[in-house]
Amino acid sequence: MKRRVNMKKINIKISKRYLKDLIITIMLGITLSTVILSFFRITTINGHSMDNTLYDGQRLILSMKSYSFGKTPEYKDVIVFERKDLSTRYLVKRVIGVAGDRVAIKDNQLYINNKLINEDYIKEPMNMDDLDIVVPEGKVFVMGDNRNNSIDSRKCIIGFVDIEDEICGKVLGV
Repeated sequence: MKRRVNMKKINIKISKRYLKDLIITIMLGITLSTVILSFFRITTINGHSMDNTLYDGQRLILSMKSYSFGKTPEYKDVIVFERKDLSTRYLVKRVIGVAGDRVAIKDNQLYINNKLINEDYIKEPMNMDDLDIVVPEGKVFVMGDNRNNSIDSRKCIIGFVDIEDEICGKVLGV
């Protein structure tokens, strides 16, 4: 005796399985995207203050949680910070001084805690007035790598960057 196969039932079973797999895939995708975006962002450089390290239009990955759980920025970290009071809201700069550091510029040379710093990452030698400051607790002192074309902590419009309230994250791969 021949057995008859009901194609309609098979198609319904396949459709239900496909729909279930599709829903699971979409939910996993949304969950994974949410987790990834809470830790990482992609951003684009706008301007020339970080030439020759980063370039105008360059895309980079930003770690959003680098300074969580008690971690603080370190010398040479490249960070993105937010300034709501400026026309350019997000700025990318290099951390030069951290809390307690004495940052001095004498004869266009950078000194941190009275030690001359060899900056092989800057575009060209600085051309600026002397400076001598101590970085307060909870703040960092930042400068662009294109020192002669960067608005950074040397200018009162930027000043010190607040770690808790202004830093968005650390640039990865620099």
